[in-house]
Amino acid sequence: MNRSLIFGIPLVALGVASWAAWQVHRALPARADAVVMMLPGQIPALNPFLPASEAERQILDLLHEPLIRLDGQGRLAPGLAESWAWHQRVTCWFPTTEALQVAQRKLAEIPPLQRQAWALEEVTTEALTLILRFAKPGSPGVDEALQALATDALLPLTFLRLDSVPTTRTALEAFASAPDHAPSTVRLWFDEDGTCELVTTRPLLQVRDALANWLRDKGQPVPRMTPLAEVAGLLEPVLDLELNAHGHAWPDGTPVTAADVRATVAHAMRLGYPVPGREGFRHIQEIKAQGSSTVRVTYRRSYGAALASWVGFPILPAAWLEKHLDGSPNAPPGAGDWQVTRQTADHLSLTSRRAAQGGIATRLEALTAMPPLQTRLALATGTLDVVWPNEKSDLGQVATLDAHPTPPRNRLLVLWNLRSSRLSELPVREALSLGLDRQTLLAKGGRARLAEPLFSPGLWYSPPPVASSFDLKAAREKLESAGWLKDVSGVAKKGGQSLDFQLLVTTGNALRDALAQELARQWALLGARVTVTSVAPENLLADHLSPGRFDAVLLGLDYELAWDQMAFWHSGQVGPGLNFGQLADPQLDLFLEALAGEFETSQLPLRARALQERFLSQQPVLPLIGDLQELAVRRARFPLLESPDLNRPLTLRRLLRASPLESLEMRVPNE
Repeated sequence: MNRSLIFGIPLVALGVASWAAWQVHRALPARADAVVMMLPGQIPALNPFLPASEAERQILDLLHEPLIRLDGQGRLAPGLAESWAWHQRVTCWFPTTEALQVAQRKLAEIPPLQRQAWALEEVTTEALTLILRFAKPGSPGVDEALQALATDALLPLTFLRLDSVPTTRTALEAFASAPDHAPSTVRLWFDEDGTCELVTTRPLLQVRDALANWLRDKGQPVPRMTPLAEVAGLLEPVLDLELNAHGHAWPDGTPVTAADVRATVAHAMRLGYPVPGREGFRHIQEIKAQGSSTVRVTYRRSYGAALASWVGFPILPAAWLEKHLDGSPNAPPGAGDWQVTRQTADHLSLTSRRAAQGGIATRLEALTAMPPLQTRLALATGTLDVVWPNEKSDLGQVATLDAHPTPPRNRLLVLWNLRSSRLSELPVREALSLGLDRQTLLAKGGRARLAEPLFSPGLWYSPPPVASSFDLKAAREKLESAGWLKDVSGVAKKGGQSLDFQLLVTTGNALRDALAQELARQWALLGARVTVTSVAPENLLADHLSPGRFDAVLLGLDYELAWDQMAFWHSGQVGPGLNFGQLADPQLDLFLEALAGEFETSQLPLRARALQERFLSQQPVLPLIGDLQELAVRRARFPLLESPDLNRPLTLRRLLRASPLESLEMRVPNE
């Protein structure tokens, strides 16, 4: 009996190991150049706009190429576009050819040095318009050039907003193209909710009457019309993206074109995909080809952060999109370095479209998740190279693996209501921050890292990580200095008012519940009485955040690449927008506006740092923990890969490009 126990257990383990290895090998073709990867769950759908996990997001990054991407240091790098540049276009309208020629002569008389100071690069004409090209948006010479052109003959432009509904769009488009109205209609633009903006050379009263009569004749209601401005010229930022004609193509060999770019944006916007660059895409006036390899994107407003919309945004072929207007259950073709060559219910095979060089892997074999024991044995036999852990994974004790962090995607923070009776005082918020031990939160948060308040860590413009100070004594002194003194029961009071407030947390998330209770426990040491209140997720926005009926809320926010932070923190977004904390600081507003409007990416680090310093001085939020998703890599397969580093997250793209292929020897598990 004892001999059976002594020898039987190792034999059973060996048998299970052999079975596990056989199962994996049975599903895979024998290829020495393949990297074998286990997914956290099932084979993903591979919709490029709806990744369901970090693993799927990174597989999609291999299959689809954006115009611009981020490199390993978080900097902008070429994708489908080998270069990009902004310029400012100013268009002026004239009633006659003679008036246009007079304006041309005026500009021709401007001394060359003056034109250079204006950054005026080119002057052209088209029909009865004069088009001025300036080196960059916001060039100081725009206003001076318009003043030089100011004559009675120059037709002023009227901007008009119509609070229309989607059903009136057809009638408004017909108005803009009708022979009697087309010559005076300069631009027509519709937002997602149907709101229309019209730019015309007609005076305000004249265009309002014409629109009202037209809509009545068509049986349409006349919407409210709001005049926005009257200007001398139309200012439009223009982004030129120079496509890399030889670097990328569709699987059938055809080149990527401006039509593909235009069709992909229209597809993503029409189907309402929550793409990170949606705000920037909203301001596009038109996308068209300029020459054989330039994609020209014209915007209707000055918005420097629009460039971020193109970073990581996958481009799809227009021909495929025309055949799949409402999407498709099958993965669309991509212009990335990899393509799908086989897909079954439990296996996904990707092949590199680049020629093998320097030992770089040319195949990626992805399998569905296996039971923990089978996973460990497959790793021990050298069958698996990469593992995406899931919630049930326990790979921390596998000595052959290195767990590398992947790029952070979101974070958890406490949002203060700055108009709450207790939390409106800055010293109170400062004390609550100073008296919080975030390292304890990390221990209770599972896989987590410290969160940043505003910007995604690791980007070229992101400020250095914010140091988290924990000083309980200093926190108590700060409260006392502000007049909050503890009574005999240990509760801080000021003027007969106790330091008590509610902390909202959404139901259905045990981790957030535990964190909220830990926050309440730590803040009780300062004399604060915190009531943790659970709220159904569907009621949080309408019943609490939008009307401002809360003291504090535990809120999860995604990190964004775009440097526009106005939606959450600008005072103009209190009420109608997402500034739920009701932060209103004129100085901060200026920083927010300057950052969102910055077109020069080299200036972003300075602007972002200035914004964050001002933001932190107001303490509108308390950053807690950020997500820490990991990619487990078998060390023997990637011996040259650097050690795991939070400041240098790992991606599949970087891993596969750095993978030296080697002859792997099967090893029997030592169990």
